[in-house]
Amino acid sequence: MQDLKMDYQIKVQKIFIPKGQRVIITSDIHGNLMYLKGLLHKVAFSQEDILIIAGDIVEKGNKSLATLRYLMELQKTHQVYLVYGNVDAGVIEHLVTPEIFYNRYCSRMQFWGQCIYKEMLMEQGMILPEKGKWSIHAVKIEETGIYKEVSIEEAWHCIREVYKKELQFIQNLPVILDAGDFLVTHAGLPSEAYQGLSPKEVEQMVGWGNFQDEGLYFSKYVFVGHWPVTIYKREHMDSSPIINREKKIISLDGGCAVKRDGQLNAVAFSDIASEKFEIVSYDDFPTARVLENSVGSKESFYIRWQDRHVEWIKDVEEGSIVRVLNTKEEHWIPKQYLWEEEDGLSCSDYTDYVLPLKAGEEVSVLGEYKKGYLVRKNGVLGWYFGLLEYLLF
Repeated sequence: MQDLKMDYQIKVQKIFIPKGQRVIITSDIHGNLMYLKGLLHKVAFSQEDILIIAGDIVEKGNKSLATLRYLMELQKTHQVYLVYGNVDAGVIEHLVTPEIFYNRYCSRMQFWGQCIYKEMLMEQGMILPEKGKWSIHAVKIEETGIYKEVSIEEAWHCIREVYKKELQFIQNLPVILDAGDFLVTHAGLPSEAYQGLSPKEVEQMVGWGNFQDEGLYFSKYVFVGHWPVTIYKREHMDSSPIINREKKIISLDGGCAVKRDGQLNAVAFSDIASEKFEIVSYDDFPTARVLENSVGSKESFYIRWQDRHVEWIKDVEEGSIVRVLNTKEEHWIPKQYLWEEEDGLSCSDYTDYVLPLKAGEEVSVLGEYKKGYLVRKNGVLGWYFGLLEYLLF
């Protein structure tokens, strides 16, 4: 595949959506096929609907190849439209040379423990366990079965040749979907007048962070993903979509396959002019019914991605007391929310907020501790200290 490269020319797909047509928009699946199928089932997606995915189809989850193929097949029978995201583009970008491919392979394996290249190689009965440029330790693949250890060049050549169909599918995706009444792109858009964007601007656009806070306003809705919504400063730790009606920007990314407590979000509507958006989210955490009323806390803290770096002070029951380096505050954090990065200890998105709940309401249970439960209600994470009963479905 001599022509396999990521083309950042402004590539736009225009579609017409009839009046009254139901549209479902999601983003950032990140190779989590179970969440995608769960979301589509929950929203009752059918051939009568339009499904739009705002990029980052693959990587970080453990079913990237299966997710990609599932959407390729679904597009044949249903109305499915996709734009590419920065990690989708990265799959193509890093196949230019064996060396670039290998660095990407090893860095993905180090930080996520998996990547689409690994899935492709394993499907072909191959492993590539050598040490990479950015890896502290040799990459080890623990799998049952017999696999042939191959060289970097063999692995690179195999992926480029065997997976032409899948790679070309990603390569041919547009960067913007223009539905007339709204626009969809992965991370951000500098202007509705997108026609003159240069390849450099397009490349930057696909990885645009903090788009909600850039001071941009649009005359039609712009749907984006890329930044998990918990990164934005909100009143509480909230994984639900951000619908900014003033700026006409809707951020979708619920942290699926990226955040410990991630969910897959979608916004559905049949008439965007009415701005009656239905929010549908899916996760696989157990569901429970709270049996007692809970009064919400008036004050709370939460640790976002920007404040994740912490300093260990001491271990206590089921967690540790840590000092947040950015704020110098000291907090108890459950051990499941702490992990070691290359540059020190970090904390996943966490809060001590107590959720206001009424007996009989249903919640997702994200963690069970001696002092209570970490639960989520309508996207908001918080504590519940009463009795509950798990629901079986």
